[in-house]
Amino acid sequence: MADMSVSPTLRFPDAVDAQTRSVRLRDVTRESLAAAAFLDDRWDRTGCAAHSVPLAKLVPDGPGARPVFIWHSAFCCSTLLARCLDKPGRNLSLREPAALMEVANIKRRDGVAVSDLWLRGLLPSLAASAGTDACVTIKPTNTVNNLIADPARLFPQARHLFLTSSLRGFLTSLAKKGEAGRSFARRLFTIFAMDGHPVARSDPRQLMQMSDLQIAAIVWHMQIATLQAALAQGPAAAFASLDGDAFVAAPAAALTAVDEFFGLELGAAHIAATADGPLFRQDAKHAGQAHGAERRRQEAAAIAASLGPELDAIIEWSHGLFPQSPRDGRLPNPLI
Repeated sequence: MADMSVSPTLRFPDAVDAQTRSVRLRDVTRESLAAAAFLDDRWDRTGCAAHSVPLAKLVPDGPGARPVFIWHSAFCCSTLLARCLDKPGRNLSLREPAALMEVANIKRRDGVAVSDLWLRGLLPSLAASAGTDACVTIKPTNTVNNLIADPARLFPQARHLFLTSSLRGFLTSLAKKGEAGRSFARRLFTIFAMDGHPVARSDPRQLMQMSDLQIAAIVWHMQIATLQAALAQGPAAAFASLDGDAFVAAPAAALTAVDEFFGLELGAAHIAATADGPLFRQDAKHAGQAHGAERRRQEAAAIAASLGPELDAIIEWSHGLFPQSPRDGRLPNPLI
């Protein structure tokens, strides 16, 4: 008799090779995928055997699960939300798979026709990695937002949630990370500039004279513009939005709305236990580290106080450049 305590091995698409048009699959368990905070270079792949498969032959066995997506603007509790939606037998949440980052860069380098070829094979394979789960939720990193319109076009049955924060929340979160946060903001700018945003045509000398927080503010507006454009293209029934602070303030209501929108059928008991459970008392990115809504508010207030009037001045300056961005960061079609 088979040992039912041993999880079946799944084939997870871990990376792509643009030169050989192949995908690297890893032998993994559902538990290892669900436990990983991020499925990028921070994921420990020790013991996960690798297999190279030509993209043309990447056809998962069976129909695979129906993917749903959490797209986000960073620092808005997207990792926490994805963790909350994970329930064995119903939904597997995949957080920031590296293969999608590579496809996003393929699109920037080679164009949409080439990236479409990758998405047609990769997304069903990611969905199939859910195994016996009915659904898979994919939370890409925010540098993958240039792909949003493509899964919506190629897989009309998919659903897409846009999770955002206010500009103030974005800036204080970056400032809290010190030099690493400032470097991250400038790196994001260079990436998003390749996606055709008009601000990328600014005089480089003018950009060099801007402070790190000014660049970070522009990065937030660039992301909001990308999400707004995707929402405007529709179809409306396939897209919804959620404010990160609203999610943390009313987790049960938010999770119920997300569950219904995605069609995950997690159930009221799972939602109630999750909303009142340990996930909201620890850091979603670093297991075992205490965190929570009140501590998050206190840290944000302390950072805002340390920045002083500069924070408000940069927010006002940036909204003068991008008047179409919502002041509170909230997008149309909100779930709550």
